[in-house]
Amino acid sequence: MLMHKITRSSTRHATARNRRGLMQLEIVVSAFLLAALLSCMVGMNYRLLAVAKDTKHYQLALHEAANQVDLLTAGGLDDLDARIEKTTLPEEVLQALPGGKINVQKIDDQSGTKVVVRIRWDRPGEPALVELTGWVSTKETRP
Repeated sequence: MLMHKITRSSTRHATARNRRGLMQLEIVVSAFLLAALLSCMVGMNYRLLAVAKDTKHYQLALHEAANQVDLLTAGGLDDLDARIEKTTLPEEVLQALPGGKINVQKIDDQSGTKVVVRIRWDRPGEPALVELTGWVSTKETRP
């Protein structure tokens, strides 16, 4: 009977040691998973900030292209070539868009005269481009 008690007691200690070892393993695995999750979240946060910045640049370029199209088409055909030559990006836009450049093209075809405003700027990856077209005059044909 004494022998039976000793065996039972040693089994309890072994079980308690196994539980402690299993708990330590669970803590290590949980810490590893938490660290992996946090590193993914930090990376995603940096990428999200880059996307937000790129979106602001695109939005600014789009608004500036719309402004330039409005300015060029408002004067009609009078001195259009001179207005195209004078077209530049404002200083604020040049500061906000890294490497910003504007290109204006006049197109005369069978439907009339239009201007195409293109704004480019430097960005990581592929170069960004905003292009808007405005009609200066149309050649209406009636059947």
